[in-house]
Amino acid sequence: MSIDPSIEGRGVRLDAYVKGEGKAFNIEMQAQAEYYLGCRLRYYQSVIDSDLLHKGDDYEDLPRSYIIFLCVHDSFGCGLPVYTIEPRCLENNDCQLDTRCTWIVLNGSAWVKEDDEKLRSLLQYIEDGTVTEGDDLVAQIDRLVVAANDDDKVMSEMISVSTVEANAERRVRQAKKFYSEVGFKQGYEAGEEQGLEQGLEQGLEQGLEQGLEQGKKEEAARISALINRLLADGREQDILLLGDQEALERLLKEYSL
Repeated sequence: MSIDPSIEGRGVRLDAYVKGEGKAFNIEMQAQAEYYLGCRLRYYQSVIDSDLLHKGDDYEDLPRSYIIFLCVHDSFGCGLPVYTIEPRCLENNDCQLDTRCTWIVLNGSAWVKEDDEKLRSLLQYIEDGTVTEGDDLVAQIDRLVVAANDDDKVMSEMISVSTVEANAERRVRQAKKFYSEVGFKQGYEAGEEQGLEQGLEQGLEQGLEQGLEQGKKEEAARISALINRLLADGREQDILLLGDQEALERLLKEYSL
């Protein structure tokens, strides 16, 4: 289903959108790495809310809504099989905000960590297509998926060449933006350390300034080369790890950068 919030606003095409009896559900399948899933969730929520709340309605008329992403990859990099996200007060966790909106992100790559048998079976299916014996729900889902994949009409409605190209361009654009943000952070930290070392020998002020500049340039160049190699090898998911210093060093070493 497609929703266009306004003439100038960006519309979204929802994989599955169901509403009724005071609740609304949006379910999305995400097979590729999503670098800014948090921002995507935020926008989807705003678009769905604009569809649910009509002119003249009060805010309390907003129904409870759930946005559920079924992800093959770990978009948040924390290794959890399930991420349940709701707004909260940073100053006091006991302060509950009844926004009536819940975001749930299922991470198929961490299915082995899930204790609930039924959910673990679903997560494994998301990860590699395995249908666990005795799981009727997953078996039913698999039958529907197979039938849809064999239906040319359904597939043509779901996807087009232009859609594939647009999504590919968006992923590359996001990857470059993501790496540039991570690269600046890592470069700044490396430059700061190098600058302090030079400062001990040449004077703190001059050393810090020179080290910051040199360190940022060198580190940014290394990460730029790394991101290009990862994209070329189809390892988009590993770009999400670049914010972790240990993972960054491991990947740089792997590619001899």
